[in-house]
Amino acid sequence: MKNTWIELNMESLRANLRSMKESLRPGAELVFVVKSNGYGHGMVPISRCAWDSGIRWLAVTHFEEAVELRKAIPDVKILVLGVIQPEDVSEAIKLRITPIIVSKEHAVQLAERASTDGGTLRCHAKIDTGMGRLGFMWETAGAELLDVAEQGNLKIDGICTHFASAAGTPDKFAETQWGRFQSVIGELDRSGLQMSFKHASNSAAFAKHAEWDLDGIRSGILLYGYGSKGSDTRVNTVPILNWKTRVVQVKAVPANFRVSYYSTYTTPMPTSIAVLNVGYVDGYSRLLSNRGQVLIRGRRMPVVGAVTMNFICVDVGRDSDVVAGDEAALIGDQGEESISASELAKNCRTIPYEILTSIRTDDRRVL
Repeated sequence: MKNTWIELNMESLRANLRSMKESLRPGAELVFVVKSNGYGHGMVPISRCAWDSGIRWLAVTHFEEAVELRKAIPDVKILVLGVIQPEDVSEAIKLRITPIIVSKEHAVQLAERASTDGGTLRCHAKIDTGMGRLGFMWETAGAELLDVAEQGNLKIDGICTHFASAAGTPDKFAETQWGRFQSVIGELDRSGLQMSFKHASNSAAFAKHAEWDLDGIRSGILLYGYGSKGSDTRVNTVPILNWKTRVVQVKAVPANFRVSYYSTYTTPMPTSIAVLNVGYVDGYSRLLSNRGQVLIRGRRMPVVGAVTMNFICVDVGRDSDVVAGDEAALIGDQGEESISASELAKNCRTIPYEILTSIRTDDRRVL
C-alpha cells in the first residue's frame, strides 16, 4: 500500500476544459499548456484526457517533453515554447513538432539545419513585447521576420507573445504589450506576411480580456483549477489534484514535549502527535514547518515542528481518534473541509504554480 499519492479528478478536468472552450470567441482554439509535467499533475494522463475532450493543441517548454508527448498522442499538435537547438530540427520535422523562433539568428540556424536535412520546419515566431525574456524585440521584429521568411526551409505558421502582468497592474502594462503586438502584426500584414495562427493570451489574460483571444489562447493554471476567483472572470474552474498521505504513527505525549529537528515546537499541554509519511523530498516545503495544516478525519490539524525529509508531525489533540493508517489530505477535500495549493502557497509566500510543480510524488491515480 502506497503511503503518499496523487489523485487526478479527470471529470473535473473535462468540466474545466468544456467551460473554457465554451467561453472562447468564435474561431479561437484552446492551447492547453502541459509543460513541467502538466504543472506537476502528470503530463501524459492530463494530455490524454484533453485529447479525448477535443483539445487539439498542447504546449510544452522543452523538446524532450514534446517527443514524449508525441509518443503518447500521435495526432495532437504540439507547440514548444522553449528554444529548440539545431540538432533537434530533423526530429522536429519528422515528429511534426512546432517550435518557436526567438531571434533572427536562431531562425537562420534552424533553417540551415532543415536545409541540410532536406526538410521544411514549421514554426511560430515569439515576439518580446515587454516580458523581457524570449523573443524578437518588438521594435525590430517586423523587419527581421520579413528577412527570416525568405529562408526556404522555414515556414512561419504563427506568431505569439507573452504578457508579463496580464492580471492587471496600475500602469496597465498588459495593454501596452497588446498594442505593441498588434503593431507588429499590422506591419507584417502590410508587407504581405500574414500569420495563420496568432496567440497572445495566457490564463490571466483570457480571464479578463475576451477581445484578446485571437486564433488561440494558451491556458495552463486556469485549467488546473486555479486563478478563476472573482466576479469578473469569464469562467470558474476547480482544482483537479488531490495530494494525500497516511498517518504512520500516533503517540500520546506530555506537556513540554519537543517535536522534530531543532525543537522548534514544544507541546503546551498533553496531546497526541501523528507522524505522516511525507516530507520535503516529496515536495512538501520546509516553509510549512509550524505553519501548514492537513486534513485528517475531515478536520484541520496543524503541522508542528520542522518538516523533515520524509516525515511531518501533526498535533491531533489529546483525545484524538486518529490512528495509524488514516488518510491525510495535504491538498484537496475531506469532509466539509478543503486545502488548496493556494493556501500552501500563501503559507510559503509563493504562488500555486511552485507548490504544484514541486510535488515529486510518482504514484498518480486517475479517477
